[in-house]
Amino acid sequence: MAYVEHANISVLNVEETINFLTTAIPSWSVRGQGEMNWFGEQIRWFHVGDNQSYIAVQEGGFGQVQNWKERWTGVKHIGIVVPDLDSLVSRLSEAGYPVDHAGADHPYRRNVYIFDSNNIQYEFMQYYSEKYEERNDYSL
Repeated sequence: MAYVEHANISVLNVEETINFLTTAIPSWSVRGQGEMNWFGEQIRWFHVGDNQSYIAVQEGGFGQVQNWKERWTGVKHIGIVVPDLDSLVSRLSEAGYPVDHAGADHPYRRNVYIFDSNNIQYEFMQYYSEKYEERNDYSL
């Protein structure tokens, strides 16, 4: 079965992104790290996640992520399923990361969008059904 193992993001401050991700998902940790030569510059990289999937966070970012409401080419957000959305929102809010906006009402899922300090948007969602046809019903 195919699945997404990781996404790689370049940021201005790796420590802030690691803090954001591990605050959002306390079961995640830095599962690997190192240094590499990134086109003539020595940078650090970190794999933040669990044994199945992770976000690769690397130094070397430059500038800012575009506003998600504008048209541009690139990743708009990273979606992560969590077991308890209310607890996640509470943890991130207490850490200074408020909800930017919530997704549309749906009987079988709930989602919110939150930015980290590098202006990267994450969608966190909780499903209320184990049935894929209910989770993925976009007609509601």
